[in-house]
Amino acid sequence: MKEWKLSKGAAYAVLALSIIAEQIGTACLEASAGYTVLRFTILTILLYAFTYFTFCKILSRINLAVAYATWTAVGSIGATLMGVWLFDQPMSGKGWASIAVMVIGVFLLNCFGTPKEEPANEPQVREEEES
Repeated sequence: MKEWKLSKGAAYAVLALSIIAEQIGTACLEASAGYTVLRFTILTILLYAFTYFTFCKILSRINLAVAYATWTAVGSIGATLMGVWLFDQPMSGKGWASIAVMVIGVFLLNCFGTPKEEPANEPQVREEEES
């Protein structure tokens, strides 16, 4: 299959789309009642397939460690909020503190987790050693 040519910003937009699809799929998973409600079961499978497909496509532009940490942390935070607000599942104070630590960790990883990239519009000059 052909590789997607994405800018870094577009790759992050696709990552966001992947996360949103995963969150909807997670809500459908809960609503499927153990795969007994067919429409939610089918939606779960389709959304998760879309999620993994799009996630795979952005890995050529976003470092795996950063992309996966972002995807899983945002997914965990989203699933927690859905559980609390949509499904009336309780969360302890320590649980909320853990969510805050994840947010801080992912923010720091995205800011400082990988080396700076060379600007794409400037040609890279390689100095050759003289023998």
